Parts: sequence; C-alpha cells; structure tokens
Amino acid sequence: MPDYKAQIIVPVYNSSKTLKKCLDSIQAQSYKLWQAILVDDKSSDNSPDILNTYAKADSRFVVVSAEKNGGSSAARNLAMELLDAEYTAFLDSDDYWEADMLETLVSKAEEHSCDIVQCRFIYDFPGGRRFLPAGAFDRDVFLEGKALRRVYMKMMTGINMNHVCMKLIRTSLIKELRFDTTLPTAEDLDFCVRAFKTARSYYFSSAVMYHYCRWESSLTGRGMPFKTRLNANRRVSRVMVEMLPHWGVDNMFYKALALMRPYIIVVSKVIRIAREKLLTK
Repeated sequence: MPDYKAQIIVPVYNSSKTLKKCLDSIQAQSYKLWQAILVDDKSSDNSPDILNTYAKADSRFVVVSAEKNGGSSAARNLAMELLDAEYTAFLDSDDYWEADMLETLVSKAEEHSCDIVQCRFIYDFPGGRRFLPAGAFDRDVFLEGKALRRVYMKMMTGINMNHVCMKLIRTSLIKELRFDTTLPTAEDLDFCVRAFKTARSYYFSSAVMYHYCRWESSLTGRGMPFKTRLNANRRVSRVMVEMLPHWGVDNMFYKALALMRPYIIVVSKVIRIAREKLLTK
C-alpha cells in the first residue's frame, strides 16, 4: 500500500514564472499524505530544472517527462497511468491552492463516503485584482442518488461544474478514464461528465480554496476560433446525451438541455470576457 492517500496531477509546460508558487502551495498543505505527479510536457524553458529541484528536496514530488509536447490532456493521461491512491486531484501549473484545501476535501470525502468533492475557486488577475464568482451551489451541499440530478443540471446549464481542478475524485471512478486529446477545449467538462457516470455521491464545499490565475495571454478569448469552440462544446453535449441513461434522466427535457448547452455557454463566455476586461483595466 502507498504511504499517500491522495495523488495530485500537475501538467507543466513552460510554466517557470508560476511553477514555484504552484508547487509551494502543494508543499504547504496541512494534509501530508499526498504524492504530486508532475508531468513536464516537453518544456523549452527551465521548468524541468524547477521540477527536479523540488523532487530532489521532497520525495513526494515525482517528475514524469513526456516524449513530445502533447498538451495538458496528454500530460494528464500520462500521469493517470501511475494512479494508485484512494483519491485524485488536479492542479494546473499556473494556479495554486490554499493550505487547507486538500485536508478539507479529503475530510469531506471520508466524512460522507463521497465519490467527488468540490470547492469554490477565485480568479486572480494581473496586478493583484481578484474576482469571486458564484459557486456551483450557494452553500455546502451533499448529494447522492436521485439528488445528483442537481449536479447534472448544473453541468448542462452553466460552467461551474466544468473544471477538474477544483475537485477531489475517488480514483476508482476514473481509473479507466482518460482525457480526450482530440478536444481543443471543453476537455475538462467532457472528463467530468464521464466521471459522473458511476458516481454515487457528491459534496460541494463553499470554502474558497482554489486560485484560478488569469494571465494576459488567457484574457482576450481570441486564441481559438468561435467555430472551433462551438464544435468542441457540441461534441461534449453529445457525450452528455449518451450519459443520460446512466444518470437516470433519459427524457426529452434533459436531452434538449444538453443539446442547447453550447449556445448557453456562448452567452456565458461573452459575459465572462467582458467582465474580465473591466477587471484588468
């Protein structure tokens, strides 16, 4: 048996400016039974040197090197081959955690025998500005059985359930899953949709513990053509439709919601970009 209970997957590509803060936030966790799998996705900066420095100083950091640059989904998939802990968490190399995040999520998972636990996140913008978006729910919530329909509704009508990085997931749920490397966007949501196929319970913590850093390169929303984004979200909507029987909501109402989702997200995206531009002026 491993001497860690949670594994943290961190894909890394040319992240030297943010990487130390990210890794420091892992090392500062009040919960100590973790292993961090750091996947260097063929970085061309000094990210590999930083990773190796942390790994030499703390054996809980494990460095994996990709043979070629394949993107964050491929890097995460490489790390998933090494999963053997009870729980799995994801952290992006330009983001960071509050020191009690892992302890909070693991304690909620164990207290409620929960398959998936999620916390709130806050946006960090250049210049020190922050924005706290609404959480997936407005208070702590435990859901199981038919009550999970509230989660499915959130996934089909908004973006608060999209990210894997705010979640602690029971590894047995995702041991055979992999991120879809052919999706140019919405790959996190696609993974979450499929993870909930066999999930029996979910806990949402209203504690704000994940810092989602929005840098200049990610604020414009112009890096990917509109049609590419729309087609990717359409693909994920079809996956949602495939999951409806497993979720126990296989009817025309939920099917219509799933198929309408790409267009709902377009509106949400426009609003978010406008808000971020105002915050960074």
